[in-house]
Amino acid sequence: MKKIVFLFLLAGLFFCRPYTASALQVYPEFNPSVLVPDSAFTDTRTFGGPEGIQHFLESKGSILANTSPGFLVKLNEPNNQSLKQALDDPEPNLGRLRTAAELIWDASRMSGLNPQVILVTLQKEQGLVSDQIDPNRLQRALNHAMGFACPDSTGCGNLFPGFYYQLFGNVDTDGNRYLGATKSLMKSFSAPAGRGPDLNGAPAKVGDSVSIENTIGDYIGILKQQLVTLGNRATAALYRYTPHVFNGNYNFWKFFISWFKYPNGTLLTSSQDGTTFIIQNGLKQPVPSFVAVLRGLKLSSAIIASPTELDNYSLGGTYAPVDNTVAKVDGTFFVFIDGIPHPASSFVLAQRKVDTTKSLTLLSNDLRVFPQGQQLTPNNGTVVRGAEDIDVYLVSGGVLKLFSPFTFRQFQVAKQVQIIPDSEIAIYPKQGFVIPREGTLIRAPSGSDAYVINQERRLPLTPELFKNLGYKAKDVVRLTTNAEIASIPLGPPAPPREGTFFSITGSPELYEFKNGAKHPISAFVAAQRGIKPDYAFDASIISNWPDGIVIPPLDGTVLKNESSSTLYLVSQGQLHVLTAVLFKNLGFSHKNVVTLPDAEVEALPTDGFALPRENSYFANADTHEVFVFKHGTKHQIYPLVVAQRGMTPDFSFPTDMVAAWPTGTPIPPRDGTLVQGDASSTRFIMERGTLHAVSKTVFRRHGFRVKQIQILPEAEIETFVQADPLAR
Repeated sequence: MKKIVFLFLLAGLFFCRPYTASALQVYPEFNPSVLVPDSAFTDTRTFGGPEGIQHFLESKGSILANTSPGFLVKLNEPNNQSLKQALDDPEPNLGRLRTAAELIWDASRMSGLNPQVILVTLQKEQGLVSDQIDPNRLQRALNHAMGFACPDSTGCGNLFPGFYYQLFGNVDTDGNRYLGATKSLMKSFSAPAGRGPDLNGAPAKVGDSVSIENTIGDYIGILKQQLVTLGNRATAALYRYTPHVFNGNYNFWKFFISWFKYPNGTLLTSSQDGTTFIIQNGLKQPVPSFVAVLRGLKLSSAIIASPTELDNYSLGGTYAPVDNTVAKVDGTFFVFIDGIPHPASSFVLAQRKVDTTKSLTLLSNDLRVFPQGQQLTPNNGTVVRGAEDIDVYLVSGGVLKLFSPFTFRQFQVAKQVQIIPDSEIAIYPKQGFVIPREGTLIRAPSGSDAYVINQERRLPLTPELFKNLGYKAKDVVRLTTNAEIASIPLGPPAPPREGTFFSITGSPELYEFKNGAKHPISAFVAAQRGIKPDYAFDASIISNWPDGIVIPPLDGTVLKNESSSTLYLVSQGQLHVLTAVLFKNLGFSHKNVVTLPDAEVEALPTDGFALPRENSYFANADTHEVFVFKHGTKHQIYPLVVAQRGMTPDFSFPTDMVAAWPTGTPIPPRDGTLVQGDASSTRFIMERGTLHAVSKTVFRRHGFRVKQIQILPEAEIETFVQADPLAR
């Protein structure tokens, strides 16, 4: 199994031109230095689960609230357990496509990022929460949902091709792991002092003042650039992700403060009519007095809010008792679930171990303020039948699904059947048949078309796919009725076996199916890697499979396109710019440069400049600072060390290139060197690359002399590693 290398694509390369606001007047309370509290940034308890996110999306009329099978396919969730495991997906084996709300919740669990932050980013970047999305741009908006890998300068790349990958990241064709939007934000937040945009060649930290660009100038009094002091780690992370105040992070703040200004559980009373609401996940919910008593809420402590302030929150359902509270109204028992009272039979109450003697007695008027729920079904997974009717059902998702003779045997449920009154069976909603187990091969009662069950859908199998997947005719089950097979949602054609090389019938186009997607392979890469197709599939079949990252040339390949002289080095599956000096530094020869069609080069992901040769000594052409490149990072060499060690640069690179390379610790002075900062009286001695403070007593005991002390800028002293004071 290939070792996964965890790579972080610099957030500075991933900025999307954010979704544009129309308002011209800036809210006076906006503070660009503190966009959101640190405590809110990592509060993963908001919403309480995917259901809360779903309710919020529905309240906003969001396209993401769509739970139809056709829409879920557009979210590009891969059908590959090992890929999901590599991406730390908490539900790699769920066996079905998840809704947008479920993916947002799981991405929050995976990364530790507040789902509110994810929702606000989805709105800021693509307007996916509260805007009407043009159907013609819907797929593109979903594919770039978080604006991740979408630099202003070059447009969106193809490493994160879909809603799922934007949230969770991706693994390229060489097995390298790339962080997605959520972990990228948390990586910046989790740095000890925060990690903001680059400042003087290194990431800015909390307390630093950074010059931030504004992308548009149609706000009143807003300049093209402004100085922002990073007030906390959340703010640093957000500016690293989107290095603009307007329209980027101002929009983030505006949506966040509008939807989530008050924490969950805040009580607000309208100054207009005295109605009290509780704020829950961006919604305002009216609080009946009996619910306040049950939940121990002090209505007297509510904040008085104006109608205008309350209008910022969408109206949610009436705040209800806690789940599984039982109420008795006119002789009928009701169970509260998600704020809705459901009538329940004695069988269901017994199954839930409800003590009806402790039920709450309410008036019908008390119950009327809540939506009326359907009859509460038995627990999911319960197998039931009536006393007279022989049909057997599985309770699933609040409905009864009928077992066919085949699924009754396949799931071996004969000993699990519970008999309840036929009258009770009659009142429960029924929907289709129990779907066969994942991976079951099925056919209709007549006809030769074969399907495989995948994520509760039936995926068509062409003869070529049937062969590719290694299936056998004897394993195909003929279902007994057309109604049963018709009740199973039809999905796209089944994907081929992982690692399949295939072409399109009648076309030279070549692909590899890997990590749940098809990856294009150019003629050059096919020849370079010795790849030949093992199968040919019809174009109408292939078009249903998700598009993946282009298979890159081998690492170390130097190439250019036909219409430009720019040279690139392929490294870790991405293109890195090679300037003339870098080309010389790395010892390349022009006879090895490969020229490829423009479209082929443009399809490959790019990632800044190539790295110089290991142990290269070089200078910044503009600042004349000296560095050595070792172990994949640049290490500054201060003038004292240059003089001590007799180091001279062999190459000179421009500032933007030097700033783009990863930064390591500076090269320390020789052991035994005494140093002191120009703004401090503390003296240090260098031992094993580490500074140790030297007290006056120890200084005299060792016979050190003041003239031995090297006075260095305080900023240099701070960059060296410091340990315990010299004790002897």
